[in-house]
Amino acid sequence: MSAFKRVFENPRSRRLLLMVILPLILIILGLWYWMHSERYQNTDNAYVFANQVSVAPQVSGRVIAVPISQNQAVTPDQVLLKIDPAPMQFALDQANAALKTVADQIRARQQQLRAAMAELKGAEANVAYLRRDVQRKTNLEQRDVVPAARLDDLKTNLTMAEQKIVAIKAQIAQIEAQLGNTPFGPITQQASYQQALAARDKAALDLSYTTINAPAAGVVTEVSIKPGDVVTAGQPVFALVMGGERWVDANFKETQLTHVHVGQKAKITVDTYPHHTWEGTVVSIAPGTGSIFSVLPPENATGNWVKVVQRIPVRILIDTKADGPDLRAGMSAEVTIDTHYYPLFGSSEAAAASN
Repeated sequence: MSAFKRVFENPRSRRLLLMVILPLILIILGLWYWMHSERYQNTDNAYVFANQVSVAPQVSGRVIAVPISQNQAVTPDQVLLKIDPAPMQFALDQANAALKTVADQIRARQQQLRAAMAELKGAEANVAYLRRDVQRKTNLEQRDVVPAARLDDLKTNLTMAEQKIVAIKAQIAQIEAQLGNTPFGPITQQASYQQALAARDKAALDLSYTTINAPAAGVVTEVSIKPGDVVTAGQPVFALVMGGERWVDANFKETQLTHVHVGQKAKITVDTYPHHTWEGTVVSIAPGTGSIFSVLPPENATGNWVKVVQRIPVRILIDTKADGPDLRAGMSAEVTIDTHYYPLFGSSEAAAASN
């Protein structure tokens, strides 16, 4: 202490300290601050996000049960909402009856087709017999053994039998058109059966939609629905913020992203937990500034123009720990990205990659 005091009491030593050593210290501190500010890019324009879904019914109806409450944690497939299933059950019963009717109709048409084919064989055999009989009677009529009137009757019968074949073939074609390319195939291959089956499956699906289950674990919010309310298909009734993955969308100035790229590590703090730090990884950088995707993008080519530094969203995936504090969507955060860039030496990562 006395030696340090003697240095300050000595005018020459004090002058040396003020003129050389102190400026050198300031220069070193300035260089350190400059290099540190170039390596670490920081912003407090950042917010926590989480996967969330809007829970909406897929059928309309009257609500009969809401077994969850506001901000309740739920597990996968937990029941969130029940809609009166009676109308859908009636529709399913009706569709089942229609399916059975269609199946019976197909079987009946197949039997009609078999009967028509058997009748066609008989008609063809009858025509063949009548043709032979007409030929025989023609020979006998030429020798005046058979009267001409008898021969005319036989020819009339032959013509009627031939027309009957035409009618039977038309009937067969009509039934085959109704039964498709495989008239005697399995009933399940018939188009009418498949259509009725699809209607039955749709009714069964609508019935299953009367119970809404949680698609994943998370916390339900915006729960305002109650038993007795009527919900409409496709209209959200509450939201589910999923557990698990959390990320931060940090809006950096464009001038800060010169050396930022995907894969770099980051430190994250949120205002709620100022003494806790999370690790993160840059997973993506937006292809444009936030303003360019707004409803009314800037028109810089018109009017008076003032240059404003733009911000570009950077997504950073948070490495969450099971025993860490809860991160809730929308929390304000502060992000610091380590670019590993040193102004005097360049990027250590780029140097490593080149080697």
